[in-house]
Amino acid sequence: MSLAQYINYLWRLFATALAFTLFGIGGVVVPLISTPVLYLIPGNEEQRCLRARRIVHWLFKGFVYLLRFLGILTWTTEGLEKLNRRSLLVLANHPTLIDVVFLVAFLPDANCIVKGRLLANPAMRGLISQAGYITNEQGGKLLEAADASLKAGAVLVIFPEGTRSRPGTPLSFQRGAANVAIRCQVNITPVVIHCTPLTLSKQHKWYHIPERPFTMSFSVHDDIAIAPFLDCPAVQGARHLTRCLEHFFTEENHAHGH
Repeated sequence: MSLAQYINYLWRLFATALAFTLFGIGGVVVPLISTPVLYLIPGNEEQRCLRARRIVHWLFKGFVYLLRFLGILTWTTEGLEKLNRRSLLVLANHPTLIDVVFLVAFLPDANCIVKGRLLANPAMRGLISQAGYITNEQGGKLLEAADASLKAGAVLVIFPEGTRSRPGTPLSFQRGAANVAIRCQVNITPVVIHCTPLTLSKQHKWYHIPERPFTMSFSVHDDIAIAPFLDCPAVQGARHLTRCLEHFFTEENHAHGH
């Protein structure tokens, strides 16, 4: 590594620490400021959630642009216009820590199914609660909440793996996402995410930064119809759909050399 490359590496290490620190501060401060404002503006609970999602959208959008400005990363998109629809079920693979940040930055009215343990994270608790995101600890009410969100026109984002991918291991999807698709009877809009060189994965800490700025790529594919999976009992249909989704994302990863 040349001196110039080493200096650039040190800068990106500092910039990454700075960016994530600002993200954490924003996650705490923004809800404190926006909560009284949201309740002062006339509207019901659903309208407050919609406004809160817009706030999260702009916060996350500002964050990814900050990362690019600092020279930490760049990104590319393909087929992003396919997300400009209402009542979508967006399923994506999950290679990095910031996948959801990007997807919410792309989607002004995104709802998400998130890990319940994130409510214990001070930087995320306020944002999740304000935006009315669905947690995976809601049990039987999860499907109800997902169905209500889709019927209200929101774009529902789910990572079928339930956690970040493990590099070098086969994709393993949980059935929750397929269950939502089958029981809510909504087609799936798949988004394939790649990170080159890989960083912020399950095996990387935030400070394990690559030797050069990394590139996030987002490819929105044509919808996957669920009609073929509705001719059998819901449990069986969800199982078959889950295997189909694993195959689809695995093939896309192989096509991109991942």
